[in-house]
Amino acid sequence: MARHIAVSFENEIIKIVYASLKSGNLIIKKTLVLKNEEFDDFLKNENARHFIVIYDFKSFYQDILLLPPVKKSYIKDIIKTEIRKRSPEFKDFSFFYEMLGEKMHEGRKVYELFVFAVNNDDLSNITDRFERAGKRVLAIYPPAFAAAQIVKTSYVSDEPLLYVVETMSSKILFLMKDGHFYFTRDAQSFESGIHDIDVQSINMTINYCRQTLRLVPSKAILIGNACSKYETTMDLLLPVMCIELPPNIIAPREVISDFIIPLSAILNIKGMTYINLLPDSYRNLYKQKTILSYYTLLFLILSVAGLGYIKMQYSDIAAMKKQIELLRSEIRNMDITSSYETKKNEFDKVIPLINFLNTINTSADIQKALIELSSIKEFNKKDLNISSIDMSSVGDKVHIKLNGSVIAANFTAMQKDYQELISAIKNVEGMETIADKIDIKSKDFQIELRYGKK
Repeated sequence: MARHIAVSFENEIIKIVYASLKSGNLIIKKTLVLKNEEFDDFLKNENARHFIVIYDFKSFYQDILLLPPVKKSYIKDIIKTEIRKRSPEFKDFSFFYEMLGEKMHEGRKVYELFVFAVNNDDLSNITDRFERAGKRVLAIYPPAFAAAQIVKTSYVSDEPLLYVVETMSSKILFLMKDGHFYFTRDAQSFESGIHDIDVQSINMTINYCRQTLRLVPSKAILIGNACSKYETTMDLLLPVMCIELPPNIIAPREVISDFIIPLSAILNIKGMTYINLLPDSYRNLYKQKTILSYYTLLFLILSVAGLGYIKMQYSDIAAMKKQIELLRSEIRNMDITSSYETKKNEFDKVIPLINFLNTINTSADIQKALIELSSIKEFNKKDLNISSIDMSSVGDKVHIKLNGSVIAANFTAMQKDYQELISAIKNVEGMETIADKIDIKSKDFQIELRYGKK
């Protein structure tokens, strides 16, 4: 059962819903109504860490754009450019878009898109409030787009429809057609239900849709508490009706109506990912934290596995040594004349183990050879250039091959520097020169050495 907490900021009032999705039903567990000044204490005392936020933005950008038919990967960059060009105050912002369809414009086929954008400073003010309490915001939605999820499950038409949903301080009006968004606006209203001031706002919005958007709504659809009262002396320009609340929300009708906006944000979480306004910087931060936590866990698992492997190998070697000591003891005490052949066969079986351990104990020390070479001062001369050093273990000796060149103005200087290098190498204790040669023309040399303490 997926448990969610939705927080709806409605002016100075904050509505909170605890709900769970189970078998397609939304089950309401608890609801709260807080004042804005009480919210920080709520976050500090709340055990849950993840929240869905619905925020009634007072400043935002919306428009319907006509774009040339381009690849989908280019659309976002074009939209960003258009927003900055049409609204210069929007410099750092987050946005989403909804494809409305294709149409012919001035003889050319174009994409028609609805775009909604909010300044990242406004979004950061929201996320910072949660971050200070050690909480994470999973998504930020405008209220109209959250309420639209109720519409999509209850009443969708191919005709333009004007929907009305209320918050604690306003009526939110939005125009939809074929389940797509075309326009939204907030109208100040402090009374629940529909009154004269609301009718004025609705009629003004209808005229705007007709004149600017060239869309004529066929009905006004009231959602939630907007249906609770209808006390007006004025006439609406459209027929009006109330929307049926979804039957899969398990709660009293009054609770559903009072908390319709935060409930809507939980109702269709998977279908709302594209309208999430969380800034990319915030999302990327949590992606990096998630990746880092996975790598940390993987490192711990590998560390534990590595320690277990080392312990197992150590136990095996200790057991081998013990077995060898027992066999050696038996060999020392055995009757040579009567059991020679028998003991010899047994001894032959452990010879590979003995050789293996002897090899470990007598392997050449490449690190010491490298330290001895680094102590030769002639390597630091400007006239000498060592291009490569190859080292390999051969029995209890280290075989070394030096490749390099002498940077000298003439043959005499070259020969002098080269001989000084050979002499310096020979003076190193345990270092033996096997072969050396230098090419007079290219001035490249190769020296083969063998290192091992006597």
